[in-house]
Parts: sequence; C-alpha cells; structure tokens
Amino acid sequence: MKRRSPYRRVKIRTINSAEVTKDNEDRWRLISTTGPTLFRVWIVGVVTEKYTGANNYIGMKIEDGTGAILIKAWDGQMESFSQWDKIEILGQIQISEQDEKVDVFITPDIIENIEDDNWFIYHKLKIVQQSQHSDREITVKSAVVEGIDLGVASLEDLKTKLKKLVKQLDQGNGVTMDDIIEKLPKIDEAQIYDAITELLESGEFFEPQVGIYSIAFE
Repeated sequence: MKRRSPYRRVKIRTINSAEVTKDNEDRWRLISTTGPTLFRVWIVGVVTEKYTGANNYIGMKIEDGTGAILIKAWDGQMESFSQWDKIEILGQIQISEQDEKVDVFITPDIIENIEDDNWFIYHKLKIVQQSQHSDREITVKSAVVEGIDLGVASLEDLKTKLKKLVKQLDQGNGVTMDDIIEKLPKIDEAQIYDAITELLESGEFFEPQVGIYSIAFE
C-alpha cells in the first residue's frame, strides 16, 4: 500500500527558504533546500500576532527564532487555542496564489499548548537527529508530568508500546489515532505522533488512510 508522508519536524526557516514550484501536473509543491518535499510539518514556536475574520477565520503568526509563518484555520478550528502563547503545531503546508502573489501557510491538524520550555529544546534535538538519520535515542521530556506516570520512560518504550497496541487492536482495517489516544490517556498526544512518525519512517507502521495505522512487519 502507498505510504503517506508523516509529519516532518522542521524549523520555520526551512519552510521559508524552500522553493515554491509546480510539478508536471500543475500542482504546487514546496521543495526544501535539503531535498525533501514538505507536505505535513511539525513546528513549535511563540505566537506573536493573532487575527480574526469572516467564517470564523483565525490566523496566528508563529516565530521560533529562525523565522515566522502564518497558521490559518476556519470554522472555529483554533478558537479554543487562541489564548495560548507557546504552541506546537502538526499541520499541512498550503500554497495559494492571488494577484500573482504566492502565499505559503500552514493549516493545523493538531495544536498543543507548550507549558514546559524544555519542549523547545527537545524539538530542536529531534530535528538534528532527523537530519542526521541518527538512531541515538532521545529521552522524552518527562516520564512523569504533573505527578501522573505516563507509563513510558523513553521514545523507544513508547514505540514498543504502540506496536503491541496496534497489533492487539487491528481487526484488519487498521487502527485510528483516536483509538490509540483513548487507550493511552496518560501520554501526551504529541509524543504519540512523534513515535508514530518514526514508526512510519522506519517502515514498521504503514498508513492505509490518513490517521489509520497498521503493522507493516513483525
């Protein structure tokens, strides 16, 4: 089955310095300077500006020290997050053209509030690891958050737990992200996505549909 692009951790500078082009079917593409096409990205940053408009439009300008980018959503998708100042976003690259001006922005799939500034450091370390294709393990931000035992001590532990869980739950049609989150209520949702992304990249998971996961091999 066709594997879909997982979320890729990036600095905002990587998005802003990428080349906007069109493929042979006249579809917009954003090609990073290191080669990969950017489809679904994972960023963290500080909210510096907020906008509202018609059709429950909410926009946010996010900065991470390397650049700034606009996050756009409609129909109240970000309304409950509009008071947050430090956020983590997993979203899709969007490219639009109006009056010969090309606009690159992100539409969010998941937005998380950042309460621990160490999460910024963790994100940067993961980008370095990703770019170097390193197998060196990076410990998750904490095994205990606000006195709650997450049940995992590291990202590798979480990946092992996810493989066992998906194998147990899969009845032949894959397992949804909602089902996984429901079974792991104590684990931060962003950490689950981090582990799933690595399992997709390693080929241990595949994604028959967006947000549905299956074991690729034992």
